[in-house]
Amino acid sequence: MSRIAETGESRMARWSRKKKMIVWPLGILLFGIALWAGYTHFVEGGLDQPAYTVVNEEGEIEIRRYEPFIIATTQPGETGRSGLRSGFRVLAGYIFGGNSPGESMPMTAPVLQQNEPGESLPMTAPVLQTPEDMRMAFVMPPDRTLDNLPQPNDTDVTLKEVNWGHVAAIGFRGWGNQETFEEHEQELRETLSKTNRKILGPAVYAQYNSPYAFPLLRRNEVLIRIAP
Repeated sequence: MSRIAETGESRMARWSRKKKMIVWPLGILLFGIALWAGYTHFVEGGLDQPAYTVVNEEGEIEIRRYEPFIIATTQPGETGRSGLRSGFRVLAGYIFGGNSPGESMPMTAPVLQQNEPGESLPMTAPVLQTPEDMRMAFVMPPDRTLDNLPQPNDTDVTLKEVNWGHVAAIGFRGWGNQETFEEHEQELRETLSKTNRKILGPAVYAQYNSPYAFPLLRRNEVLIRIAP
C-alpha cells in the first residue's frame, strides 16, 4: 500500500511540475502580448493627427473635411519596400534632429504614401513625376507652421502645407502591405463611382503605427480627395 501511495504521490508531483512548466511560460507570453497591445493602443493610439470632421458615413467609408496641415515630404527615387525604407529613413532623420537648429520633434500619425502623380502630397516645381514615382510624408505636429518649423538639413525633404478639403476614407487593420492597400483603394474607387463622387486627386495610403505596433491593432487607411 505504501508503495502504491508513493507511486501516486510521485505521479502527482511530476504532473504538478509539468503544469508549472506550461503555465509559467504561457503566463509570461500572455503578459507580454498584453503589454504590447497596451503600448499600441494607449501610446501610438494617442499620437497627434490632422484634424478633420466626419461629414457623412457610407457603409465602411467616411467622408471627411480636413483642416489644413503641414507635412515633411520626400521622393525616395525608388518604389516598393526599398522606397518605403529609404523615404522613412530620410523623413525620420529630419524630425529627430536632422534640421537647423537640431530640434527633435514628436512623432505624429499617419505616415503618408502616394504612388502616382498628383497634388495630394504636393511637391515643388519644376520636378516632374512619372507613374512609377513614390512620395512619402510625415505629418507635422498640429501647433507648427511653415514659419516656425526647423529647416531640413537634407535637401530631399520639403515642407509643404496641405489643404485636402473633403476626403473619402476607408480603413482596415493589420499589416498594410502594398497588395492590401491596392485592394481597399479599388473598393473605395468603386463605391465613389457608384455614388457619383468626383475624384480630385490620387489615392494616399496612410499608416498610423510604427513598425513595432501590435499587428492586430495596426490602423491603416486609403484616402482619396473628392469634390464637396
